Amino acid sequence: MEYRCQTVNISRMIVGAKGFFNSICESCTTEDCSNPIEKTKVSILGVTKEMRVYNRGKEPRLVVQCEGYMP
Repeated sequence: MEYRCQTVNISRMIVGAKGFFNSICESCTTEDCSNPIEKTKVSILGVTKEMRVYNRGKEPRLVVQCEGYMP
């Protein structure tokens, strides 16, 4: 099932008190999600990290809110 998600461009990463915000897809356990979520290598301040991101279009995006999110 494709859930409605709120995404943020990865070049505009959110910084909080605990550091950079990760996509909520990293901790999601929903099994019937059919959104275009892919593991992608992302560079954050020169450090390459593998993240699960929403990948539709030219740039990957971080998911900050999703209807189907289950931790």
